[in-house]
Amino acid sequence: MPSAWYEGRTSLDLAHGEGWAWIGLRSGDGLNRLHSDLLAALDRLFIELRWAGMRRVALSGAGWMTGPGHHFSAGADLHEVGALDPVSAEPFARRGQRVMAHLLWPGWTTLTVMSGVAMGGGCDLALHGQERWAVAAGPDGRGGLRLAHPAAKHGILTGFGGTVRLPELLGPAGADRLFRRFETWDADAALAAGAVQRILPPGDVRPALEDWLLQ
Repeated sequence: MPSAWYEGRTSLDLAHGEGWAWIGLRSGDGLNRLHSDLLAALDRLFIELRWAGMRRVALSGAGWMTGPGHHFSAGADLHEVGALDPVSAEPFARRGQRVMAHLLWPGWTTLTVMSGVAMGGGCDLALHGQERWAVAAGPDGRGGLRLAHPAAKHGILTGFGGTVRLPELLGPAGADRLFRRFETWDADAALAAGAVQRILPPGDVRPALEDWLLQ
């Protein structure tokens, strides 16, 4: 069972075994915002897992390992972003870029499980997984994926690396759909665009995660 590895405004749960680790994002409101302290904690955790010899690392909302999950991440804290100036914005962006770079490190395989809201910096984080799954809406039609990157709509210049990752992953046209046309993709649209490789019903998420980690 997972245990708390870091407690903050958005916290990190961790479960691990021989060669594998699962990281869960957890917050009181369920939106799992990427505060600067969380980015620093994720950076430290990824470094520890690399030194521990992990070969498979999965990242999702914390609820998916203990029961029905919900959102992946609503992105950076806009109050924190709004307070940045030209000096403080640079280290904030670099913290995010370090986290994204860990996910793409070729010494292991990473998986991100996208569910509910995955927007802005949360979209960047989700799409940096080497493997990427989406969670479908429940039988009542609720809880489906909403993948979007509306930062430019708010006058925000993104800094976590999504403007580099998305063209590599989706091609220029696919990246334009998220960054310039402000589209919001559900699981089916994300699969069609190549943003995810698999869609899971909510009830299949935990067993699929466990199978993937123990391969």
